[in-house]
Amino acid sequence: MFKSIKHPKPVLCPEYPWEEKHTYLYGSVIELQDKLRMYYQSYVDGIGFFVCLAESEDGINWKKPLIRPLKESIPHIYPTVEVEGRVLDFYHKTQHLECMSNVVASYHIPSVIHNPEDEYPYKLFGYTDKGYCVAFSKDGINFVEYENNPVIPLLKFPNKKTKKIWYSDVAPVFYDKRKRVYRAMVKTYKIDKQGRTRRCVGMSISKDFINWSKPKTVWIPSEREDRIAQERGFNWADFYGLCPFNYKDHYLGFLWLFMIDHEFKKGTHDGKIEVYLAYSKDCRKWELVSDEPIIPLGKEGEWDSGTLSTANQPLSGQDRLIIYYSGGNGSHGCGEYEKPYDKEYRACIGFAEILL
Repeated sequence: MFKSIKHPKPVLCPEYPWEEKHTYLYGSVIELQDKLRMYYQSYVDGIGFFVCLAESEDGINWKKPLIRPLKESIPHIYPTVEVEGRVLDFYHKTQHLECMSNVVASYHIPSVIHNPEDEYPYKLFGYTDKGYCVAFSKDGINFVEYENNPVIPLLKFPNKKTKKIWYSDVAPVFYDKRKRVYRAMVKTYKIDKQGRTRRCVGMSISKDFINWSKPKTVWIPSEREDRIAQERGFNWADFYGLCPFNYKDHYLGFLWLFMIDHEFKKGTHDGKIEVYLAYSKDCRKWELVSDEPIIPLGKEGEWDSGTLSTANQPLSGQDRLIIYYSGGNGSHGCGEYEKPYDKEYRACIGFAEILL
């Protein structure tokens, strides 16, 4: 049975204007010859999402190299924003952030795949308002977007009962060494018998990182996951994201299990997210390894007591895996119209060791 040990303190927290309250994984941690590189997410309310870079020699002490002016590092993905009914130019809105930054792109929920033997060793996959897009880099800093983006068009899932439209925005990517393909675990949605929109795990496959198959649902929440949520005081559970990786002759994956309390009238769901370990022989049929989380939430008031998500891949050791994860001290609904952020809210990044 696998066991985890959480490092008690976060190793990376918000400190710059373009991070505001958020430094979190969604993202990737890559092991190079002389250091680790972390590609993490930040967010500024009313502006958008940023992919940021941090580096470390020991995995604990991280530096955020200020590599270029912020405005020069932002592709034209979020060209306008609407503020109180007025449409403002994106770059006008970011004037107060005009400074040196560690921002490398403005994708949402990015995965970075690194293969030093490729012509472009760094491949970036992430969500934009056009759908899922990719970009390529020789140095891991200067990314060039693929000219025929999006590689997966925007996926919409309407619910006639609630009159809401849900969009697929989560799709952690990994390179499957066994099959020699890239797999994007694309979030899909199903409407259950009660008319609720449920988050599911889908999958899209590519051999070249450019041409992707149509996403197909491979894992739908069941009574088992609902029971886990209900035993913790919630009403049902959705699959927020799945991060698989090769392990021996099969697959393991970090499942972000979203334990839901209720749905907002004008927005998403409120609840908490914990990380569970999942197993599959073929990367299509999945099940939980245990009903207990592999990375549990922190105690009430701690930095990781509300929501958790992981890097797309762990780092491998001799008898353990190291997985970097983000933790927020508020529930998933924080920041919604019905539940504004309080002054204590923030999201940071820490790590856990998974003993094999």
